[in-house]
Amino acid sequence: MADLMTNVGGITSPNPFWLASAPPTNSGYQVQRAFEAGWGGAVWKTLGDPIINTTSRFAAVSYNGQRVAGFNNIELITDRPLEVNLKEIYETKKRFPDHAIIASLMMEPKRERWHELVKRVEQVGVDGLELNFGCPHGMAERGMGSASGQVPELVEKQTYWVKEVATTPVIVKLTPNITDITATAEAAVRGGADSISLINTINSLAGVDIHTWNTIPNVDGKGLMVDIVVQQSNQSR
Repeated sequence: MADLMTNVGGITSPNPFWLASAPPTNSGYQVQRAFEAGWGGAVWKTLGDPIINTTSRFAAVSYNGQRVAGFNNIELITDRPLEVNLKEIYETKKRFPDHAIIASLMMEPKRERWHELVKRVEQVGVDGLELNFGCPHGMAERGMGSASGQVPELVEKQTYWVKEVATTPVIVKLTPNITDITATAEAAVRGGADSISLINTINSLAGVDIHTWNTIPNVDGKGLMVDIVVQQSNQSR
């Protein structure tokens, strides 16, 4: 059998097939099932201050008659306490020591909070860290996610803070929602990033026909979003 072992930025795994930070990597059960099925690594769903996601935004986008070209981003960062995630990461790594586990992290731009999060996460044996500067809905009012990822100075500063205490490789995940992504990539390198990850969620409309602006699905050209717009318009008169 061919040897598919890989080394990416100092992180080794039995093969190059990894699960990205997303709903399939939100728990130890899911990641362990993936490793049992043959996946070589996983980026654990973004850790930080848990967010309770109460709004379903599930939608898919088709292209050129093919289904499915893309999905709407259907979750925020983890909705479970950090302690629970860390316990499951430790258990998963103990059971699958040769598989790569990268912890995706999101935190407000405060040096001491980044230090605390990195130290706690590395204690459970992760192989690397992913700094999530890509999510456009990651508590933007606190400067998290793409709110930081669109500002080169914040990308550089926060990467540097993480590198001050990190003992594992640091991957910076950039946002595409910026005029020139090379500016933030270069900022991440200046901050000491070991690797750059491209890309995360693209700001877009899902479930809307871009030619008619009707929602998908719709009945006789009418859908929920259209009704809401009409109702709001009537109330404003």
